[in-house]
Amino acid sequence: MSTSARVGVVVLTYNSASDLPACLDGLFRQRGADIRIIVVDNASIPENRTAMEATFLERAPDGPVIDAAAASPTMIENNRAVFIRNSRNAGYSAGNNIGARLAVGAGCEAILIVNPDVRIDDPDYVAMLWAEMKPIEDCLVGASRVIGIDGRDHHPLRENRYWEELFWIRQFGPRRFRPRPWVEPPVGVEPVAAEKVHGCCVMIRSSFLEATGFLDESVFLYCEEPILAARVRAAGGRLMVFPRGQALHAHIAAAKGNSSRRMLLLIRSRLYYLETYSGYGFMKLMALRVSYRLLALLHHIKARYEAS
Repeated sequence: MSTSARVGVVVLTYNSASDLPACLDGLFRQRGADIRIIVVDNASIPENRTAMEATFLERAPDGPVIDAAAASPTMIENNRAVFIRNSRNAGYSAGNNIGARLAVGAGCEAILIVNPDVRIDDPDYVAMLWAEMKPIEDCLVGASRVIGIDGRDHHPLRENRYWEELFWIRQFGPRRFRPRPWVEPPVGVEPVAAEKVHGCCVMIRSSFLEATGFLDESVFLYCEEPILAARVRAAGGRLMVFPRGQALHAHIAAAKGNSSRRMLLLIRSRLYYLETYSGYGFMKLMALRVSYRLLALLHHIKARYEAS
């Protein structure tokens, strides 16, 4: 019986057959921790799900492939890897919560949420990240350095300031009038505090998830990062980046479909975050609603143009 820390790794998929093999290869190479890999498929189209199940079984021939309604923490305790079929796509946080709840129930001390387009080459990645994060008791969320395919850091991220958000149009103006960068890359290898971390590869302390009812499922997609950060702050905790580790986020934005439709979804999620977590008063929230409605109108027009 392993005496190393038990860490649950949740990979939420949705038509991710092309990304999943490389992601799983990196996870199955992990050592130094009692890793439990939980792939949760969020109702992919049948042929894509079949391809992902085959990919999973190539790496874990004995790993069960099971419907979410029949999954249990005992199954996670008894298997290094599990593939769970979700019957409906309830969104990013709801899908990740399926795996996170099972992992916590199976005694995992921390949950690493990994998008299928993340590549982890270091076999000590998970063990190292938890070893750095665990002793810092008020660090409730931790992340390694994450680099995009363009070579740029994904975090630490800073949150929008009120006036930046209200006057979003500045982003399209001359460079000298634009907000300062959202990402403030770490310098060196020492841990640094973050206002937000990118959600593609993030470790969350299990005790925090249990105490707060797991991830907020009120948004289908987008704004999970500021929501998580707000919940961490409300619990008196911190988010931190540990630059000794590194993961690659092989995300291709052009592959995600109609950009205006995605922006409209982001606006809905952002307004939920602002109304629920920002702490802004009535007048500030009203001004932001008006500003975002204007942005939504522009994207409704653009969406129709892109669809024509």
